[in-house]
Amino acid sequence: MTRNLFTVLRIAVIPILLALIVIIEKRQSWEWFRLLTATLTFFLVADIVSLARGKVRDFLLVLASLNFGICLMEAAAIWQDRESAAFLPMGLMDQRPIIGWGPQHAGRYHVEKTDRSTGTTIYSVDYTIDSNLLRQTQSCDTGPTIVFLGCSFTFGEGLNDADTLPQAFADSLDRKKRVLNLGFSGYGPQQWLSELQSGLFDSVIGSQRSLFVFWTGPGHAERTACKPYWMRHAPRYALENDQLVLKGECHEGLSLWLEEWLNHWVAYRWLIEPYRRTVTHDDVELYIRIMQAAIKVAKEKYDVPTIILYDHELYVPKDKLRAIGFSDGAIIERLKDSGAIVIDVSFDKEKAAGALISIPDDGHPTPLANRMRAAILKNYLEQNMSSILVSLNN
Repeated sequence: MTRNLFTVLRIAVIPILLALIVIIEKRQSWEWFRLLTATLTFFLVADIVSLARGKVRDFLLVLASLNFGICLMEAAAIWQDRESAAFLPMGLMDQRPIIGWGPQHAGRYHVEKTDRSTGTTIYSVDYTIDSNLLRQTQSCDTGPTIVFLGCSFTFGEGLNDADTLPQAFADSLDRKKRVLNLGFSGYGPQQWLSELQSGLFDSVIGSQRSLFVFWTGPGHAERTACKPYWMRHAPRYALENDQLVLKGECHEGLSLWLEEWLNHWVAYRWLIEPYRRTVTHDDVELYIRIMQAAIKVAKEKYDVPTIILYDHELYVPKDKLRAIGFSDGAIIERLKDSGAIVIDVSFDKEKAAGALISIPDDGHPTPLANRMRAAILKNYLEQNMSSILVSLNN
């Protein structure tokens, strides 16, 4: 009787464990929820093993052993995971058509980043998103517009509104020129090209356009190749018969489901994803072609010049770039041949001299670095493109 009751209890546990697994997977309310579901899955399989017989039981024993090993691997990955964690408020980074993601509504968002190993705060800042769903830049309300585009470096991740590059540039002009910040965290050149082709921000930019400024580096090649997980909803471009073609989103359908499922495993992000994100020769070639296409659209559709702020330290070391057949000089020359003006803003000498160019334990530019880059851009315009600033004297 006792044995039969124990068998009934083991059978009754199966739907309970299944329900818990489904609920946890659906809610994903804990950063490391996948370890919990893997552990529950192990108990589920172990419970079924106790009920099975013969070859079925042997097969399930193998599955249970593999599952147990996965649990240990995931636990080890979580234990070694010392990456800093940023806590983003709801509504700041949600899915959006054409560009993939971005703010869903205007407002002030408080963002914090913490060092997991020490518990210390890396930054605690506020982002103000305006009615156009752009990072707020205090500048002139009307007149010819200078548009900044790019990734988190342009957006000003880890900085308050007053310290972003577009704001530092607007301030250097005494806010007498209209300046917009179209940058956002995680964006790559494909967002820039998609924005221009679709005219997404045309009504915001207006008909008086004077200059596009795009901040980039060879590291953006992994983004145009759709390799980072966060790029899954970004526009995907591919070369077909030597022509650049928009193919939809980076991941769709089964590919999207698989990408999201894999990246919820800390062990996968620790052991496998770094190799998947390795930049190849073809990735850099696609990056350059997307940049060239955006530069062309800027000139032909908007009739404005493009300045590229080139930072060779954006994620790809020089030796790795050389290993795949490219150099910073070669990339810069091809961008120049496409009609862009390229300014190197890497700050190698300043870093060697001890200047605080990057936020410690983060890597994004500091307020000092943005002011220095704003000064470089202003000086270049004064010396070479003074007509863009002529309205400042009116």
